[in-house]
Amino acid sequence: MVYELEAEVVYNRPVSGITWEIKLKAEPIASSSLPGQFVMVETHKGDIKEYDPLNRRPFAVADTENGSVVIYYDVVGRGTKKLTFLRKGDKVHLLGPLGEGSFPIKENKKAIVVAGGIGASGVSLLVKRLKEKNIPTVVLYGARNREFLSMFDWYESVKGGTVEVVYYTDDGSFGKKGFPVQDLDKFIENPQEVVIYACGPKPLLRYLKDYSSKRGIETYLSLDRRMACGWGVCLGCVVKTVNGFERVCKEGPVFEAQHLLEF
Repeated sequence: MVYELEAEVVYNRPVSGITWEIKLKAEPIASSSLPGQFVMVETHKGDIKEYDPLNRRPFAVADTENGSVVIYYDVVGRGTKKLTFLRKGDKVHLLGPLGEGSFPIKENKKAIVVAGGIGASGVSLLVKRLKEKNIPTVVLYGARNREFLSMFDWYESVKGGTVEVVYYTDDGSFGKKGFPVQDLDKFIENPQEVVIYACGPKPLLRYLKDYSSKRGIETYLSLDRRMACGWGVCLGCVVKTVNGFERVCKEGPVFEAQHLLEF
């Protein structure tokens, strides 16, 4: 079920680089969100003169706790810039959870979770659910440099037990120098006993699609697209699949890798 409501801001703070973290009281959305789903957030507040930009912005549900939704967002334009002005106690319109395509949890397989940049927020709720089910999980988390490992603290808090986290930076400023996909073979003994989940930039996801095809590994990719509506009516976020064109906001945002033809 999709809910539209006014959510109260619990906190809204910068965390690293251009990334902010906001926590919103939204109990029905928090309790029903599945790993990989997202919400549409209104980025303006106040009188009609401030209704710019008009459209909501899509953000992954990064975490849920105590009836609240946690979102990480990069400040890259007018909409996200306006979000930074929200303070504790402010109200913001929220629509969600959205997306019929969520990450399926495979309890009989080892999970390898690949996170690139802000894409770490697209798989974080999945990692939390995998840990709750005691599923062996390796997280390969990469960014351009240490400053852009914006969810470092969150992943540090969840690692341990069944969850291992390995960090990568393009410039070698933290963790291993390079990209999170460079060590995949080290964590895969039997391709049939592994499932890959990923969210990040297109080159990363395209690499994983080819990699999983060659090795026969079950793989699920969360796609990021510009969205005007978020529930499938504007057709602005379509991708080509084996079933024709499908909407990232409706049939996605998570797709089985080999289901995708062009993205």
